Amino acid sequence: MKTINNFIKIIIFLVVLNGGILLITYVLTPKIPSFYREKHYDAVFFGTSQSYCSFDPLIFDEYHLKTYNRGRQQQTMNYTYYYIKDALDVCDIDVVVLETFGMCYEEDDTGFISEGVRDSSLNDMRMSETKIEAIRECVPEEMQISYFFPLDKYHSRWEELDYASWNGFYNSALKPYYEEADRGYKRWTESEVCVDDYWSIAFSEIRRDVYAGNIKYLDKIYELCQKKGAKLILVKAPLPCYDRVIEEMNTVSDWAEEHDIELINYMRLQDVLELNFYTDSLDGGTHLNESGAGKVSKHLAAYLKENYFE
Repeated sequence: MKTINNFIKIIIFLVVLNGGILLITYVLTPKIPSFYREKHYDAVFFGTSQSYCSFDPLIFDEYHLKTYNRGRQQQTMNYTYYYIKDALDVCDIDVVVLETFGMCYEEDDTGFISEGVRDSSLNDMRMSETKIEAIRECVPEEMQISYFFPLDKYHSRWEELDYASWNGFYNSALKPYYEEADRGYKRWTESEVCVDDYWSIAFSEIRRDVYAGNIKYLDKIYELCQKKGAKLILVKAPLPCYDRVIEEMNTVSDWAEEHDIELINYMRLQDVLELNFYTDSLDGGTHLNESGAGKVSKHLAAYLKENYFE
């Protein structure tokens, strides 16, 4: 009988210990965005910072389109694939809009190994089979444990918690979602003049090889959208627009034509957008500011409304 009692005590101890570890892990792990609260979107935007600087959900609201921007800084195509997979697992999305600048990253680009890219892509992804798959596929093996069990990685979050009241503690530690400003869009009003006439070179027909790993994940995104019944649309923001990007986008355009996928290349529509190189760029030709993003968003919203939601 004593042996049985000791065994039961050990079991209870292990259950309490594991429960405590899980609770502490939950408290310390960063919250996930309010994106996950919804079960349906008309369109969701994915890609690099070119996505979160170009597509403003507030403007799509004016066209009665329910949208969210899931773009993340320097996000490489492998992470983007898992972001889209995760989104399609959790909700019904009519149109997946993929901003294609991530196709321009080279095999040796630091984005594939950058801790900042990993964290911005994984921190606010819900824990699921898809996230586990993403960690195993994208994170170096010796670093994976800190993403599966992030107690050490996020131990400093104790300092961010509000212990003054139950509501404060709930909102800072136990509430699962946080409200992402502007549904993921980054609203910057600063401007810096573009010194080059980008539009004049945007019509080059020269092709340049695209890193095969990027094509691999673009294929996977295409197959995933086919399986989930989501329409895939590729969009290239008007910036950045220089030789290598133009030439690689021509190659991506060939891929899109082969797969009967639409690619809206705003590098070639800068006149249609009436883009102003004095007022519409955040940083001299790399990203759009609020003024430039407003022009892209209005054009794309009208186009989606007319062609996909009428």
